[in-house]
Amino acid sequence: MKFVNFISNEKVKEQLAYLVESKRLPHAIIIEGEEGTGKRTLAKEIALNLFCRGEDKPCLECPQCSKVLKNIHPDYIEYTAENRKDAFHIKKIREIRDDAYISPNEADYKIYVLGNAQSMTVEAQNALLKVLEEPPSYVIFILTITNKAAMLETVLSRSVVISLEGADCKKGAEYITEKNGDVSYDEAYKALEMWHGNIGKALETLSDGRLVKINALAEELAKGVIAENEYELIKITSGFSNDIQLLISALGVLKEIFRDAMFIENKALSSNGDTASLLSKRLSRERLIKLIEVCDDTVKLINSRVNTNIIITKICADLRRAIGR
Repeated sequence: MKFVNFISNEKVKEQLAYLVESKRLPHAIIIEGEEGTGKRTLAKEIALNLFCRGEDKPCLECPQCSKVLKNIHPDYIEYTAENRKDAFHIKKIREIRDDAYISPNEADYKIYVLGNAQSMTVEAQNALLKVLEEPPSYVIFILTITNKAAMLETVLSRSVVISLEGADCKKGAEYITEKNGDVSYDEAYKALEMWHGNIGKALETLSDGRLVKINALAEELAKGVIAENEYELIKITSGFSNDIQLLISALGVLKEIFRDAMFIENKALSSNGDTASLLSKRLSRERLIKLIEVCDDTVKLINSRVNTNIIITKICADLRRAIGR
């Protein structure tokens, strides 16, 4: 089994290659990972390998491969629900279940990719379970999901669960620059570091000059932390109230600035070296460690979906408290 656009996650690729080559691929696969880690990309890679009629699979040139890549293959059916609770209804599962008993049009398999499966109602999961228990031999369900805990144990027990991690930053940066000629390796690497190897989020960050904006905001935040009064920090953070994802990105860069400040004598300076140098003169190692912890704690708070205004107020207080103000 060959992977074309899905990089890193070597253990996942080894597992899938074994299942495909030994003809033990299950009828239900759950791909778990945060948005941007390549769940849909991996689902398409599986389809390419199973549908391809070339000798070296996937050849990317035969009619089967071509149709999958263009999203027009009649036996590759993809449905993605909104990412909110109970958005994936039983009606849609019943439609898919009925269609599953119709033989494939062109390929040897019929693959259903169900995106945001964590949004399935309990009723929808139970309806899906009926076809998972006695599926047609040619059917494969691929459920993409951000958290497998949202699925019923009965569905999980009839599926192979694959968990994705962020890509290796070096490999990810090479992949991004190969696909995007206007992005430099250093930019791609830094964006991937910011998002812990999440290629989807890194690409979003690199689009429309967003990375430059994030770097500038992170520097402003760093300087606001050591400003004489709290006003500067409040003014900067208030700008994130309508773009909480921007705050997450800026906090990632801010952490790097704090780390650079801690080890400024032992490493080459980053693009934010001047700011890191300033912080190293004003703050002790202990204070910088506390500031890094504030960044991590704030991201966790954001991911727990706490009210944005509360987050903005809290981060100002926490950053100032970390330096003893």
